[in-house]
Amino acid sequence: MFLSLLTVFTASVLASPLSLANANPQPRDTACHGIAGPFLRDNFPDPSLTNLDGTWYSFATFNGKDFRGASSKNISSGWERFPSGKLVAIEEATWAVANRMWAPDVMRRTDGKFVMYFTADDKQKPTQQCIGAAISDTINGLYHPVNDFVQCNRSSHGVIDAAWFKDTDGRQYITYKAENPSGRLEIREVAHSGPKEGVQWIGNAVYLLKPRDQGFWDGQNMEAPYIFKRNGIYFLLYSTHWTNNETYDVQYATSKHILGPYTRQKEPLLKSGTKYGCNLVGPGGASFQRFQASKGNTLQMAFHAREKSGGGRMFYTATVHVNGETLEIPA
Repeated sequence: MFLSLLTVFTASVLASPLSLANANPQPRDTACHGIAGPFLRDNFPDPSLTNLDGTWYSFATFNGKDFRGASSKNISSGWERFPSGKLVAIEEATWAVANRMWAPDVMRRTDGKFVMYFTADDKQKPTQQCIGAAISDTINGLYHPVNDFVQCNRSSHGVIDAAWFKDTDGRQYITYKAENPSGRLEIREVAHSGPKEGVQWIGNAVYLLKPRDQGFWDGQNMEAPYIFKRNGIYFLLYSTHWTNNETYDVQYATSKHILGPYTRQKEPLLKSGTKYGCNLVGPGGASFQRFQASKGNTLQMAFHAREKSGGGRMFYTATVHVNGETLEIPA
């Protein structure tokens, strides 16, 4: 087997280095079980997740000036980056600094257009951030910013990490982290129909959770919120502590109402360690399958983690099992 693989590898390199670079990337850590990855061979942090006509798509933070996209027919293998090219025309955003963007999230509207939510530095207060949106006719762009849809909280400390949610009654919401001093999680409704679907705020923001709530420590930080609903229960996922070390994790809270109150669950969904047979350091930035047919109490998840302290944030996927108000990724 070793000689066979070595022969194929050598022949590929001699034939075409470019073709090797563009080959279907496979998980490098074959010791993993219960999760799949890492994919794409280098940094792919804050991955979003959506499925369109049987193809999985993910968008991630890149170099501050744009985002990266990838797709696969099989969520647990074969992820390929989009061909090189621009995803967001950030220079069209009147409110944003064009060299610090992160945490994209993409949804498909009822009119077939795609909306990308993202974070960028605020031109009026460059040390703070805002969340905004951009629209494209196709999922792989080009996305054009919507300049009358932005939230900055300039009187406090800005907002980051926008994620979209559509409830079973059709109403739509954006969850995000408000940086005002405690760094709490909030939710705000957006239009659910018409030409402004997904890009027009409705009403005021509602507080959901804050660090050190309900007896938790959290390292004084809580971010990357994401909501999904199963069997009448709303699950609010988020990361705590800091993304640059092993304390980062994925925790969750549950509620019977979209606006809460949310009760935090004792055990995190993901944390650093070797539970899955491979080393995960600081897993976080999780996104989840938006919609699914009647397939039982499971759904797909994407997240990033480091293989070692100080390493890049790599892209992983997993199948999450829902049991009442408890989530689990079986090892």
